[in-house]
Amino acid sequence: MEFSNQHKMNSCYEKDSGIFIDERDSKKYKWVRVGNQVWMAQNLNEPHFKNGDPIKQTRTLEEWKKAGNTCTPAWCYYNNDSVLGEKFGKLYNWYAVNDPRGLAPKGWALPSNADFQKLLRTLSKMDKDAMALQHDSFVGAYPDSDALKFHAYGSGYRKEGGAFAGKDEYASYWSKDTANAYSANALYLNKDKFEPLWGSYYKSGGFSVRCIKQ
Repeated sequence: MEFSNQHKMNSCYEKDSGIFIDERDSKKYKWVRVGNQVWMAQNLNEPHFKNGDPIKQTRTLEEWKKAGNTCTPAWCYYNNDSVLGEKFGKLYNWYAVNDPRGLAPKGWALPSNADFQKLLRTLSKMDKDAMALQHDSFVGAYPDSDALKFHAYGSGYRKEGGAFAGKDEYASYWSKDTANAYSANALYLNKDKFEPLWGSYYKSGGFSVRCIKQ
């Protein structure tokens, strides 16, 4: 997303960081510019699609597995704890990410493989590593931690069977692109690891979502 080609970009996004309001429910989200991209600087915490339809909240193991088995969009808080949700946002299965009703706020989009790969190339050009994306509360007081103000937290994930894992160890972000019929691509940030990980996971798993400005 090059600014020179983004004639629709609101002038407020020409800054390095700021706050925008999701029109669905007036939630405020931080954003940050990294290179020529503008990213949300916190995880999405939205229970509705763009058209106002609710996304199913799934608490129990059985509810989560059923949503995955039926390809039903779903979300949850880590450990079903709404207090953690204030910090970490929601965990979504990939069917919520891929739903045609749209999960991203107006003017924003779910990131593609290419968007994430550009972010990683920007890190390399800046001579930065994964620590530059991770909040101090996640990785500790490393000299370069959160240098880019991306504010990645160790928000963990939910396994396809419904168990929660990885809190304070992983930040996991869905791509909108599939890897195969059963899994979709994702970016992983691992505590104490300097290299971001690129891989895939079952679509019925629950990961965090970061949006990118269109």
